[in-house]
Amino acid sequence: MEAPNGVWRQPLELHACKEVMVNLLHLDRWPSWHSSAGRILSQQNGPLVEGQRFDLHRIERQRLIEEMWTVKSIRTSESPHFLEIEFIWEGQQREGRPLGNAIADLRLSVTVWGEEDGGVEIAAWWNTRWWAKFMQGRVNRLPRAMAKQWLKDACTAGSVEIPASLESLDAESE
Repeated sequence: MEAPNGVWRQPLELHACKEVMVNLLHLDRWPSWHSSAGRILSQQNGPLVEGQRFDLHRIERQRLIEEMWTVKSIRTSESPHFLEIEFIWEGQQREGRPLGNAIADLRLSVTVWGEEDGGVEIAAWWNTRWWAKFMQGRVNRLPRAMAKQWLKDACTAGSVEIPASLESLDAESE
């Protein structure tokens, strides 16, 4: 496997790591912690499964922004305790029109290490389409910002217990 274009890490306490694992694995909880997930559209509720496709919806500058993702793989272990989920970016749309198509093959791997001295790590791989090479510096900002935002969200709002009442409210509002 090739080296990622970027890797970002954040140390967390053990109990916070366990909450991140639970919140990351359950799509119903994403609107409570993920800033890009004001609403989520998916064919399945509850725990993420491999091959599941979901869309994150948010309003930005009074326009609907949709990010489409697919869960490529999920790996877990109890000894050592970790969770790794790999996501494939299927693209982004603003009001139904493709956006950010200079980026090809964006993949995020989110790893949560649930042991002492654990934390969250996000690795990102992406390619820039040939016609966008001259503006590669600008194009590279989107996947970097996306990965950093996922890390920040997971380590702040995602590292606390989300009460069942909030989880059900988010599911009902869709």
